[in-house]
Amino acid sequence: MAMAKKTQASGHQDRARALIAEVEGLARRLRGDLKRRIEASVVVRQIERAATQLRTRAAAAAGQVERYAHRLRVELEKGSGASARTKRAPKRRRTASRRRVAAPAPPSPPVTS
Repeated sequence: MAMAKKTQASGHQDRARALIAEVEGLARRLRGDLKRRIEASVVVRQIERAATQLRTRAAAAAGQVERYAHRLRVELEKGSGASARTKRAPKRRRTASRRRVAAPAPPSPPVTS
């Protein structure tokens, strides 16, 4: 009977060892899965951060191009207006005209009633 208890106890120990080994294996696999997911989320976060930075820089570059284009247009408009003025003769100022004394009105015909 002592032998039966010993085999029964060793059977329980074997099952406990097998269960512990299974739990350890599952824990290792879970840790690996979590680690991969964390690394993947880190990569996703880095990609999102890079995309945000890229959008920000692209918007800044577009703003600079817009400002430069505006300045260029303004300078070209100034240049075309100035060159048109220099090509044509300057406007002559009119001298102040002297008022002429009104000539006396011709005599009106006599009124006959």
